[in-house]
Amino acid sequence: MQRFVANGEFQFPRDGVMLTDYSGERIGDTLKITVLFNASNGRTLTLNGEPMTRFNYCCYKADFIMQNGKNTLTVTDENTGESWSVDAFFLRKGYKKYRFSLDDNIWFLQNLNENKDVYKSMFEDPYLALLKSIHDKHGSKFHINIYYETPRHGGFNLSQMTDKYKEEFKANSDWMRLAFHANSDLPNRPYGFATYEKAYFEMDRVHKEILRFAGEEAFAKTVTSIHFGDCTKEAAKAFRDLGVKAFVGCYNWNSSNNADIRMYCDAEQCSIINKFGFYYDKEMDIYHFAYNGGIQGGDPKNFYEMLDRDAEECPVYRFKEFCLHEQYFYPEFKRHLPDYYERMDVAAQWCSDHGYEPIFADELFEFNSH
Repeated sequence: MQRFVANGEFQFPRDGVMLTDYSGERIGDTLKITVLFNASNGRTLTLNGEPMTRFNYCCYKADFIMQNGKNTLTVTDENTGESWSVDAFFLRKGYKKYRFSLDDNIWFLQNLNENKDVYKSMFEDPYLALLKSIHDKHGSKFHINIYYETPRHGGFNLSQMTDKYKEEFKANSDWMRLAFHANSDLPNRPYGFATYEKAYFEMDRVHKEILRFAGEEAFAKTVTSIHFGDCTKEAAKAFRDLGVKAFVGCYNWNSSNNADIRMYCDAEQCSIINKFGFYYDKEMDIYHFAYNGGIQGGDPKNFYEMLDRDAEECPVYRFKEFCLHEQYFYPEFKRHLPDYYERMDVAAQWCSDHGYEPIFADELFEFNSH
Protein backbone atom coordinates (compact mmCIF):
# COMPACT_ATOMS: atom_id res chain seq x y z
CA MET A 1 0.00 0.00 0.00
CA GLN A 2 1.28 3.47 -0.89
CA ARG A 3 2.11 5.43 2.28
CA PHE A 4 0.94 9.04 2.13
CA VAL A 5 2.97 11.68 3.95
CA ALA A 6 1.89 15.10 5.09
CA ASN A 7 5.07 17.00 4.29
CA GLY A 8 7.84 14.88 2.77
CA GLU A 9 10.57 12.27 3.16
CA PHE A 10 13.26 10.56 1.12
CA GLN A 11 12.30 7.11 -0.11
CA PHE A 12 15.64 6.51 -1.83
CA PRO A 13 18.32 6.97 -0.78
CA ARG A 14 17.85 6.99 2.99
CA ASP A 15 20.07 9.02 5.25
CA GLY A 16 23.42 7.29 5.80
CA VAL A 17 23.01 4.74 3.01
CA MET A 18 26.22 3.76 1.22
CA LEU A 19 25.69 2.71 -2.40
CA THR A 20 27.73 0.78 -4.94
CA ASP A 21 27.46 0.22 -8.69
CA TYR A 22 24.34 -1.94 -8.55
CA SER A 23 22.17 0.94 -7.32
CA GLY A 24 22.65 3.05 -10.40
CA GLU A 25 24.73 3.64 -13.53
CA ARG A 26 28.49 3.83 -13.08
CA ILE A 27 30.00 6.79 -14.93
CA GLY A 28 33.74 6.93 -14.32
CA ASP A 29 34.18 7.56 -10.59
CA THR A 30 30.57 8.72 -10.22
CA LEU A 31 27.23 6.94 -9.89
CA LYS A 32 24.03 8.12 -11.55
CA ILE A 33 21.01 7.24 -9.41
CA THR A 34 17.29 8.03 -9.47
CA VAL A 35 16.27 9.78 -6.27
CA LEU A 36 12.73 9.07 -5.00
CA PHE A 37 10.94 11.45 -2.66
CA ASN A 38 7.49 11.05 -1.06
CA ALA A 39 5.31 14.15 -0.75
CA SER A 40 1.71 15.22 -1.37
CA ASN A 41 0.55 15.85 -4.92
CA GLY A 42 0.68 19.26 -6.56
CA ARG A 43 3.99 20.45 -5.17
CA THR A 44 6.87 22.05 -7.04
CA LEU A 45 9.97 20.26 -5.82
CA THR A 46 13.63 20.52 -6.76
CA LEU A 47 16.58 18.27 -5.94
CA ASN A 48 19.73 20.31 -5.37
CA GLY A 49 18.17 22.99 -7.56
CA GLU A 50 17.01 20.70 -10.38
CA PRO A 51 13.26 20.05 -11.01
CA MET A 52 11.72 16.80 -9.79
CA THR A 53 8.99 14.97 -11.70
CA ARG A 54 5.89 13.53 -10.03
CA PHE A 55 5.07 9.95 -10.89
CA ASN A 56 2.74 7.38 -9.36
CA TYR A 57 0.87 8.68 -6.29
CA CYS A 58 2.63 11.20 -4.08
CA CYS A 59 6.09 10.30 -5.31
CA TYR A 60 8.62 12.50 -7.09
CA LYS A 61 11.86 11.56 -8.82
CA ALA A 62 14.99 13.09 -10.30
CA ASP A 63 18.35 11.82 -11.47
CA PHE A 64 21.40 12.68 -9.42
CA ILE A 65 25.12 12.16 -10.05
CA MET A 66 26.81 10.91 -6.89
CA GLN A 67 30.46 11.71 -6.42
CA ASN A 68 32.74 9.27 -4.64
CA GLY A 69 32.25 9.56 -0.89
CA LYS A 70 29.61 11.67 0.85
CA ASN A 71 26.89 13.49 -1.08
CA THR A 72 24.31 15.81 0.47
CA LEU A 73 20.94 15.64 -1.28
CA THR A 74 18.42 18.42 -0.60
CA VAL A 75 14.81 18.52 -1.77
CA THR A 76 13.16 21.95 -1.65
CA ASP A 77 9.54 22.98 -2.07
CA GLU A 78 9.87 26.06 -4.24
CA ASN A 79 6.50 27.42 -3.10
CA THR A 80 6.73 26.99 0.67
CA GLY A 81 10.49 27.06 1.14
CA GLU A 82 10.43 23.76 3.06
CA SER A 83 13.50 21.57 2.57
CA TRP A 84 14.67 18.08 3.50
CA SER A 85 18.25 16.77 3.35
CA VAL A 86 20.03 13.44 3.64
CA ASP A 87 23.65 12.40 3.34
CA ALA A 88 24.28 9.40 1.10
CA PHE A 89 27.57 7.86 -0.02
CA PHE A 90 28.99 6.32 -3.14
CA LEU A 91 31.58 3.61 -2.47
CA ARG A 92 33.43 3.33 -5.74
CA LYS A 93 35.46 0.37 -4.44
CA GLY A 94 32.59 -1.47 -2.76
CA TYR A 95 31.25 -3.46 -5.71
CA LYS A 96 32.27 -7.09 -6.23
CA LYS A 97 34.95 -7.18 -3.55
CA TYR A 98 35.60 -9.66 -0.75
CA ARG A 99 37.75 -10.39 2.28
CA PHE A 100 38.11 -13.05 4.97
CA SER A 101 37.37 -11.85 8.50
CA LEU A 102 38.63 -14.30 11.13
CA ASP A 103 37.38 -14.04 14.71
CA ASP A 104 38.39 -15.35 18.16
CA ASN A 105 42.10 -15.57 17.34
CA ILE A 106 44.88 -16.12 19.88
CA TRP A 107 45.88 -19.78 19.76
CA PHE A 108 48.15 -19.30 16.73
CA LEU A 109 49.93 -16.49 18.56
CA GLN A 110 50.38 -18.71 21.59
CA ASN A 111 51.82 -21.42 19.35
CA LEU A 112 54.20 -18.99 17.67
CA ASN A 113 55.44 -17.88 21.06
CA GLU A 114 55.83 -21.44 22.35
CA ASN A 115 57.90 -22.27 19.24
CA LYS A 116 59.92 -19.08 18.99
CA ASP A 117 63.13 -21.06 19.38
CA VAL A 118 62.02 -23.69 16.85
CA TYR A 119 60.25 -21.92 14.00
CA LYS A 120 62.37 -20.03 11.50
CA SER A 121 59.25 -18.56 9.94
CA MET A 122 55.84 -17.77 11.40
CA PHE A 123 54.34 -19.72 8.51
CA GLU A 124 55.56 -22.91 10.12
CA ASP A 125 52.51 -22.46 12.32
CA PRO A 126 49.85 -24.69 10.68
CA TYR A 127 47.07 -22.11 10.90
CA LEU A 128 49.11 -19.34 9.28
CA ALA A 129 50.43 -21.81 6.72
CA LEU A 130 46.84 -22.53 5.67
CA LEU A 131 46.03 -18.83 5.32
CA LYS A 132 49.15 -18.27 3.25
CA SER A 133 48.29 -21.17 0.95
CA ILE A 134 44.88 -19.58 0.26
CA HIS A 135 46.51 -16.21 -0.34
CA ASP A 136 49.14 -17.68 -2.64
CA LYS A 137 46.46 -19.46 -4.68
CA HIS A 138 43.76 -16.78 -4.82
CA GLY A 139 45.34 -13.51 -3.69
CA SER A 140 42.89 -13.42 -0.75
CA LYS A 141 43.25 -10.91 2.08
CA PHE A 142 42.79 -11.82 5.74
CA HIS A 143 41.65 -9.60 8.60
CA ILE A 144 42.43 -11.35 11.90
CA ASN A 145 40.61 -10.23 15.06
CA ILE A 146 42.50 -11.23 18.21
CA TYR A 147 42.00 -11.66 21.95
CA TYR A 148 44.31 -10.38 24.65
CA GLU A 149 44.45 -13.64 26.62
CA THR A 150 43.51 -17.32 26.76
CA PRO A 151 43.61 -19.96 29.56
CA ARG A 152 44.76 -22.62 27.05
CA HIS A 153 48.01 -24.49 27.81
CA GLY A 154 48.30 -22.97 31.26
CA GLY A 155 47.47 -19.46 30.12
CA PHE A 156 48.89 -16.90 27.68
CA ASN A 157 48.43 -13.20 27.01
CA LEU A 158 49.74 -10.82 24.39
CA SER A 159 52.28 -9.23 26.73
CA GLN A 160 54.13 -12.57 26.52
CA MET A 161 54.12 -12.64 22.73
CA THR A 162 57.59 -12.57 21.18
CA ASP A 163 58.46 -9.89 18.64
CA LYS A 164 60.66 -12.36 16.72
CA TYR A 165 58.19 -12.41 13.82
CA LYS A 166 57.65 -8.64 13.63
CA GLU A 167 59.44 -8.14 10.33
CA GLU A 168 57.58 -11.09 8.82
CA PHE A 169 54.22 -9.66 9.95
CA LYS A 170 55.17 -6.36 8.34
CA ALA A 171 56.38 -8.00 5.12
CA ASN A 172 53.04 -9.80 4.70
CA SER A 173 50.81 -6.90 5.73
CA ASP A 174 49.62 -6.43 2.15
CA TRP A 175 47.34 -9.45 2.68
CA MET A 176 47.19 -10.17 6.44
CA ARG A 177 46.48 -7.73 9.27
CA LEU A 178 45.56 -7.89 12.96
CA ALA A 179 42.85 -6.08 14.94
CA PHE A 180 41.17 -6.13 18.34
CA HIS A 181 38.26 -8.50 19.03
CA ALA A 182 37.87 -8.76 22.82
CA ASN A 183 39.82 -9.39 26.00
CA SER A 184 39.13 -13.14 25.88
CA ASP A 185 36.69 -15.78 24.70
CA LEU A 186 34.65 -15.55 27.90
CA PRO A 187 32.42 -14.00 29.02
CA ASN A 188 29.98 -14.05 26.13
CA ARG A 189 28.68 -10.68 24.91
CA PRO A 190 31.44 -8.84 26.81
CA TYR A 191 30.51 -5.34 25.64
CA GLY A 192 26.72 -5.57 25.74
CA PHE A 193 26.72 -3.65 29.04
CA ALA A 194 30.26 -2.29 29.02
CA THR A 195 31.31 1.14 30.23
CA TYR A 196 33.42 3.50 28.16
CA GLU A 197 36.35 2.92 30.51
CA LYS A 198 36.26 -0.89 30.28
CA ALA A 199 36.00 -0.90 26.48
CA TYR A 200 38.78 1.67 26.10
CA PHE A 201 41.15 -0.18 28.42
CA GLU A 202 40.70 -3.57 26.77
CA MET A 203 41.02 -2.35 23.19
CA ASP A 204 43.91 0.00 23.92
CA ARG A 205 45.87 -2.82 25.58
CA VAL A 206 45.52 -5.06 22.52
CA HIS A 207 46.37 -2.22 20.12
CA LYS A 208 49.62 -1.50 21.93
CA GLU A 209 50.65 -5.15 21.84
CA ILE A 210 49.90 -5.48 18.11
CA LEU A 211 52.13 -2.50 17.41
CA ARG A 212 54.87 -4.00 19.57
CA PHE A 213 55.04 -7.51 18.12
CA ALA A 214 53.63 -7.02 14.59
CA GLY A 215 54.24 -3.39 13.66
CA GLU A 216 52.03 -0.59 12.38
CA GLU A 217 51.96 -2.03 8.86
CA ALA A 218 50.20 -5.19 10.12
CA PHE A 219 47.77 -3.27 12.36
CA ALA A 220 44.19 -2.94 11.07
CA LYS A 221 43.46 0.04 13.28
CA THR A 222 40.34 1.39 11.58
CA VAL A 223 38.14 -1.72 11.24
CA THR A 224 37.14 -4.64 13.44
CA SER A 225 34.32 -6.90 14.58
CA ILE A 226 33.47 -6.97 18.27
CA HIS A 227 33.09 -10.35 20.01
CA PHE A 228 29.39 -11.32 19.76
CA GLY A 229 28.76 -8.25 17.56
CA ASP A 230 27.10 -6.21 20.28
CA CYS A 231 28.10 -3.21 22.40
CA THR A 232 26.78 -0.17 24.19
CA LYS A 233 27.01 3.29 22.66
CA GLU A 234 29.55 4.13 25.35
CA ALA A 235 31.73 1.21 24.29
CA ALA A 236 31.38 2.17 20.62
CA LYS A 237 32.51 5.71 21.48
CA ALA A 238 35.57 4.29 23.23
CA PHE A 239 36.44 2.16 20.23
CA ARG A 240 35.92 5.16 17.95
CA ASP A 241 38.20 7.29 20.12
CA LEU A 242 40.89 4.63 19.68
CA GLY A 243 40.72 4.96 15.91
CA VAL A 244 38.16 2.35 14.85
CA LYS A 245 35.97 3.86 12.14
CA ALA A 246 34.04 0.82 10.88
CA PHE A 247 32.49 -2.31 12.35
CA VAL A 248 31.25 -5.47 10.68
CA GLY A 249 28.45 -7.54 12.20
CA CYS A 250 25.18 -9.41 11.72
CA TYR A 251 22.76 -6.59 12.63
CA ASN A 252 20.00 -8.95 13.70
CA TRP A 253 17.20 -7.01 15.37
CA ASN A 254 14.43 -8.86 17.24
CA SER A 255 15.86 -12.28 16.34
CA SER A 256 13.88 -15.45 17.00
CA ASN A 257 16.13 -16.54 19.90
CA ASN A 258 15.96 -13.07 21.51
CA ALA A 259 19.73 -12.69 21.21
CA ASP A 260 20.09 -9.58 19.11
CA ILE A 261 23.46 -9.06 17.43
CA ARG A 262 23.27 -5.46 16.28
CA MET A 263 26.07 -3.45 17.90
CA TYR A 264 24.13 -0.48 19.33
CA CYS A 265 21.97 0.05 16.21
CA ASP A 266 18.17 0.43 16.27
CA ALA A 267 15.64 -1.38 14.09
CA GLU A 268 15.66 1.15 11.24
CA GLN A 269 19.45 1.20 11.06
CA CYS A 270 19.59 -2.61 11.04
CA SER A 271 17.00 -2.68 8.25
CA ILE A 272 19.10 -0.33 6.12
CA ILE A 273 22.28 -2.31 6.76
CA ASN A 274 20.63 -5.63 5.92
CA LYS A 275 19.35 -4.27 2.61
CA PHE A 276 22.27 -2.16 1.41
CA GLY A 277 25.13 -3.73 3.38
CA PHE A 278 26.88 -0.44 4.11
CA TYR A 279 25.70 2.38 6.39
CA TYR A 280 27.14 5.49 8.02
CA ASP A 281 25.88 6.64 11.42
CA LYS A 282 26.49 10.38 11.42
CA GLU A 283 25.61 10.77 15.10
CA MET A 284 28.36 8.34 16.14
CA ASP A 285 30.67 8.99 13.17
CA ILE A 286 30.85 5.23 12.62
CA TYR A 287 30.57 3.09 9.48
CA HIS A 288 28.84 -0.29 9.55
CA PHE A 289 28.84 -3.19 7.12
CA ALA A 290 27.31 -6.65 7.21
CA TYR A 291 28.55 -10.20 7.01
CA ASN A 292 27.63 -11.72 3.66
CA GLY A 293 28.70 -15.29 3.07
CA GLY A 294 28.25 -17.84 5.84
CA ILE A 295 30.93 -20.49 5.26
CA GLN A 296 31.33 -21.79 8.82
CA GLY A 297 28.21 -23.93 8.52
CA GLY A 298 26.95 -26.18 5.77
CA ASP A 299 28.76 -28.37 3.27
CA PRO A 300 31.39 -26.72 1.03
CA LYS A 301 29.98 -28.78 -1.85
CA ASN A 302 26.89 -26.56 -1.62
CA PHE A 303 28.69 -23.23 -1.27
CA TYR A 304 28.38 -22.28 -4.94
CA GLU A 305 24.62 -22.76 -4.84
CA MET A 306 24.38 -20.88 -1.52
CA LEU A 307 26.49 -17.94 -2.67
CA ASP A 308 24.65 -17.71 -5.99
CA ARG A 309 21.36 -17.63 -4.10
CA ASP A 310 22.64 -14.97 -1.70
CA ALA A 311 23.62 -12.77 -4.64
CA GLU A 312 20.13 -13.11 -6.11
CA GLU A 313 18.31 -12.45 -2.83
CA CYS A 314 20.42 -9.42 -1.89
CA PRO A 315 21.53 -7.95 -5.23
CA VAL A 316 22.29 -4.47 -3.90
CA TYR A 317 25.07 -5.72 -1.61
CA ARG A 318 27.79 -7.17 -3.83
CA PHE A 319 30.49 -7.41 -1.17
CA LYS A 320 31.44 -10.73 0.41
CA GLU A 321 32.51 -10.73 4.05
CA PHE A 322 33.49 -14.32 4.87
CA CYS A 323 33.80 -15.12 8.57
CA LEU A 324 35.42 -18.12 10.23
CA HIS A 325 36.58 -18.61 13.82
CA GLU A 326 40.10 -19.76 14.62
CA GLN A 327 39.22 -22.53 17.10
CA TYR A 328 37.38 -24.52 14.43
CA PHE A 329 40.73 -25.16 12.75
CA TYR A 330 42.07 -27.24 15.65
CA PRO A 331 41.23 -30.95 16.23
CA GLU A 332 41.23 -30.32 19.99
CA PHE A 333 38.20 -28.03 19.61
CA LYS A 334 34.87 -29.81 20.09
CA ARG A 335 33.42 -28.20 16.94
CA HIS A 336 36.48 -28.79 14.79
CA LEU A 337 36.03 -28.43 11.03
CA PRO A 338 38.35 -30.86 9.23
CA ASP A 339 37.47 -29.13 5.94
CA TYR A 340 38.58 -25.68 7.16
CA TYR A 341 40.88 -25.21 4.15
CA GLU A 342 38.23 -26.37 1.69
CA ARG A 343 35.73 -23.83 3.02
CA MET A 344 38.10 -20.96 2.34
CA ASP A 345 39.25 -22.41 -0.96
CA VAL A 346 35.73 -22.82 -2.35
CA ALA A 347 34.63 -19.36 -1.18
CA ALA A 348 37.70 -17.70 -2.71
CA GLN A 349 37.26 -19.64 -5.95
CA TRP A 350 33.61 -18.58 -6.17
CA CYS A 351 34.75 -14.97 -5.84
CA SER A 352 37.33 -15.40 -8.60
CA ASP A 353 34.79 -17.08 -10.87
CA HIS A 354 32.28 -14.26 -10.34
CA GLY A 355 34.64 -11.32 -10.75
CA TYR A 356 35.11 -10.44 -7.08
CA GLU A 357 38.47 -9.02 -6.01
CA PRO A 358 40.14 -9.16 -2.55
CA ILE A 359 40.25 -5.93 -0.54
CA PHE A 360 40.84 -4.69 2.99
CA ALA A 361 38.01 -2.69 4.54
CA ASP A 362 40.13 0.42 5.05
CA GLU A 363 40.87 0.31 1.30
CA LEU A 364 37.17 -0.12 0.56
CA PHE A 365 36.15 2.90 2.67
CA GLU A 366 39.31 4.75 1.56
CA PHE A 367 40.38 5.51 5.12
CA ASN A 368 43.98 5.59 3.79
CA SER A 369 45.34 4.24 7.05
CA HIS A 370 48.12 2.29 5.32
